[in-house]
Amino acid sequence: MKKFFSIAALALAMSTGVQAQTDVVPNRMIINSSVASKAYAVDHVDSISFARKDGEVKANVEFLKYEKDEDENDVVYVKVTRTDPSSSFKIEVLPTNTAKRYDDTVFARYFEQQTTAPKYYQDFSEGKLSGFAREFTANTPYTVVTLAYDEYGVPCQVSRAEFKTPKVPTVGTPSVTYTVDETTSTSFTLTVTPNKDCEEFYWCQFEKGKAQEQFEQWGPMLGFSSIEAMIQQFSGRSYSDPATNTWNGLAPATDYEVAVLPVDVEGNFGDLVYIYVTTKAQGGEGIAQVTATVGDFVKYEDSYVQTVTFTPNDQTALHHDVICVKDKYEENGGDKWAKEYLMQDIPMDPNWNQYGVDNYSFEATPNTAYYALALAKNAKGEWGPLTKHEFTTGAAPAGVAPAKAVAMPKRIATKKAVKRTAVAPVMRKMTLVQQ
Repeated sequence: MKKFFSIAALALAMSTGVQAQTDVVPNRMIINSSVASKAYAVDHVDSISFARKDGEVKANVEFLKYEKDEDENDVVYVKVTRTDPSSSFKIEVLPTNTAKRYDDTVFARYFEQQTTAPKYYQDFSEGKLSGFAREFTANTPYTVVTLAYDEYGVPCQVSRAEFKTPKVPTVGTPSVTYTVDETTSTSFTLTVTPNKDCEEFYWCQFEKGKAQEQFEQWGPMLGFSSIEAMIQQFSGRSYSDPATNTWNGLAPATDYEVAVLPVDVEGNFGDLVYIYVTTKAQGGEGIAQVTATVGDFVKYEDSYVQTVTFTPNDQTALHHDVICVKDKYEENGGDKWAKEYLMQDIPMDPNWNQYGVDNYSFEATPNTAYYALALAKNAKGEWGPLTKHEFTTGAAPAGVAPAKAVAMPKRIATKKAVKRTAVAPVMRKMTLVQQ
């Protein structure tokens, strides 16, 4: 049952509270939802109605087959069956690693933004999807997605169907061999040699088991439809001859993998080769401890920079360090707080786990007392004593007012996160026709 309301009454209801406070009558009606926001000029609205819709509104999609046409263009065949004959739907194909990150609400927003994407008002027993803006990647999972709309144009349920493009046959069998030349507690060196069928190769290092995880995280953001495409991009360059590389700055006693992508003479990807390396353990079973040495206090642009060097002893497997204003130390909880804080794991901080000498530079306040704090643990996982080194920064030039001291100043130089970019859809001029 529909209910109709006078726009004049609505405008009066909307304006009552606002007018009492501001004496300004609104002339725009704004409707916000989880999918989109729409605004209307009140003078142009004739009426507002409400309706009830029961039952599922969905365009169930089923993947039938994938092929290349005579011009080597991608073609996907699907079956689409609407649950409601009065409904319509939009359809899209995305890499599966992108599609699985979107729920129904996100897909509703996505389709609403595709203003040129057509709506279809019929079922398809064998629909032919073609006209993709970008070529599909071989040996890659994709997902066909439909979003159904009811007769009022309201986005409803999503349906999905996954498929995988076939692998392109390579010319010969491109592959590589390798040797592990050296391993230390914080580095390893590899030499990779391509075989005669390998025109070039790409490589990238991860913690063991993290390559796939990185692809699932960064693929949708950076537009990688396959893990091979990610390795190719992250490698930075290709290698046609035997190549040797050393990866530094690694964690001791940690498993790593190097993913190597061989490519044939026609640019087709071969099978990924994973090389597994474990760095050597570090430290001993004695008392792990860190010394703190105060370095230069200098003016840099509009601020002051203090450097403190934390040096672990030979029993240290890893250590954590931080700077704290002395006046705030007891407020935070003193030694008990410092130990508990330094014992915790902070995986999102790229500078938290330290395995060697750490030159800690931070924006400091002149004439201020600080504590340099550190805690180390040995190879058995036993924490050593708390390092608490007091120091006072230098004076500011005459006439310069010092800035307010920050209780726990952060490092000046930190590792920046990879900039996330939007993913371009696979199709833009897509057509769906009945076969």
